[in-house]
Amino acid sequence: MSTSASTTLQAFTQIAHFESLALEAGAVLSPVEVAYQTYGSLNLERTNGVLICHAFTGDSHAAGVSEEDGQTGWWDNMIGPGKAIDTNKYFVICSNVLGGCRGTTGPASIDPKTGEPYGMHFPMITIGDMVRLQKLLVESLGIQKLLAVAGGSMGGMQALEWTVAFPDSVASCLAVATTARHGAQQIAFNEVGRQAIMADPEFHDGNYIAHNTKPARGLSVARMVGHITYMSDDSMRTKFGRRLRSKDSFSFDFSAEFEVESYLRYRGSRFVDRFDANSYLYITKAMDYYDLAVNHATLPAALDQSKARFLVISFTSDWLYPSYQSLEIVSALRARNKDVAYVQLESNYGHDAFLVEVDEQTILVSGFLDTTMRMERHEPRSSATDQDLFARKDFSVIANWVAPNSNVLDLGCGDGTLIAWLGQNKSCDARGVEIDRDLVRRAISRGASAYQGDIESGLKDYVTEAFDYVILSQTLQQARQPLDLLREILRVGKHIIIGFPNFSHWSVRWSHLVSGRSPQNELFPFEWYESPNIHFVTVKDFEMLCKREGWIIEKRAFLAGDSEVTRFPNLTAEVAVYLLRR
Repeated sequence: MSTSASTTLQAFTQIAHFESLALEAGAVLSPVEVAYQTYGSLNLERTNGVLICHAFTGDSHAAGVSEEDGQTGWWDNMIGPGKAIDTNKYFVICSNVLGGCRGTTGPASIDPKTGEPYGMHFPMITIGDMVRLQKLLVESLGIQKLLAVAGGSMGGMQALEWTVAFPDSVASCLAVATTARHGAQQIAFNEVGRQAIMADPEFHDGNYIAHNTKPARGLSVARMVGHITYMSDDSMRTKFGRRLRSKDSFSFDFSAEFEVESYLRYRGSRFVDRFDANSYLYITKAMDYYDLAVNHATLPAALDQSKARFLVISFTSDWLYPSYQSLEIVSALRARNKDVAYVQLESNYGHDAFLVEVDEQTILVSGFLDTTMRMERHEPRSSATDQDLFARKDFSVIANWVAPNSNVLDLGCGDGTLIAWLGQNKSCDARGVEIDRDLVRRAISRGASAYQGDIESGLKDYVTEAFDYVILSQTLQQARQPLDLLREILRVGKHIIIGFPNFSHWSVRWSHLVSGRSPQNELFPFEWYESPNIHFVTVKDFEMLCKREGWIIEKRAFLAGDSEVTRFPNLTAEVAVYLLRR
């Protein structure tokens, strides 16, 4: 199905049939059906496939308008012509998960051995089982390697599993608002939902279809509890507050008086109409079982075999899958020196933010996918120009010192200009760390692999001499513990490049002498009370430190304006740049 930027996607569901699927629990499902939808066109090389993995209560209808019921797909704001996952460029696939109730084999399907619905006789399933079934589907479409696997929440778990289970079959992974394993709180919320369903008198030990009924009250309560975890305190306060529904005073009964009560009851009742209670039990249990590191000593060891590049996104108000769980994934990837970009986006929508916050995700995802496609085609991964680079004189010095085809870590990478240029012009595997969220977003959008973090706490993840070069340019003076940072950089990098403003430049001395005030000029543009500079290093200070620590200075460059200076650098240099090794 081809699309253009001026058309609306028309979505229709297809069914794929497979002879059997062996499950992790030991059972074999035979036969197995998979409901799926596709958008866009597969290219001749079959290299533009993007698999979308849906969250817990989603399905294969990810985008467009359904030909069956006229509904819009659950991630339609991200998938389509000209959108983040652009169907003019990519062939997008989304399938309903194993155990689901929207066309893929699950508890409501007919057991061929009995001619009746499986019900609770359906075998236990795992996230790994879901992924193996997706692999059968992808191969049946003639795709040997996916450009990307993407998903949020439970979809992110599937995307991560793909990179470990089939490392040669996926070029990149987009994991949004997700985790590598459920914690106790996440398991606890799922158990409350399961118990609500099983306590319903109409559950009948899971055989409610045979009784021509359904555990509607229990399933509705389960959905209500789940929906609370998808929102945040902020979003609920903004949306509902303590407002009453269609009345001005309390009625002193147990009716839905508050707006939030009415909303949750509505969401629960709607859910009963489209979701199977047994699927709820099986899928939540599969999520609770999931642990990416279960067959490995550690999470880094599990991710060691992955060959994909990663984009991990979390949200500030997501308390169901909080950012620390995304950071565990990022930390494990860094420990194995994998290509990972990470950013935490600001949002008050809670876990639902990955479905709602489109603008920033679009910038990140489109840039990430475009870069992955370039890399798979062995093209430059970005479009950084010499003009971009030479906007800062120290960048041109640094770029000249870095050897081609080396791996580079840029600490305080800003908008990624330097690492993007190194990747494009010197074929470097260049990555960056930046604490400013907006700068990280801009870096990723331009093709740089950057992650949001504090440079003084993130280096411990890396093994010794993980990089050929570690760059710290115009950031040393802002570090809280600069000596500790320098020592750690020299551990992580075979060579390090340090650039800093020289606080003994004559203009600084003159400002203090004449005005008695801290300088404020092009070199030091801040007022003293807003300056990020907290350590005032000079050329002489730095060289004395290198001598004391036994660090070897391989090269020096002293800059003033657009020129290099050679005489009296402690007085005449505005910026000093050093190439060091231990």
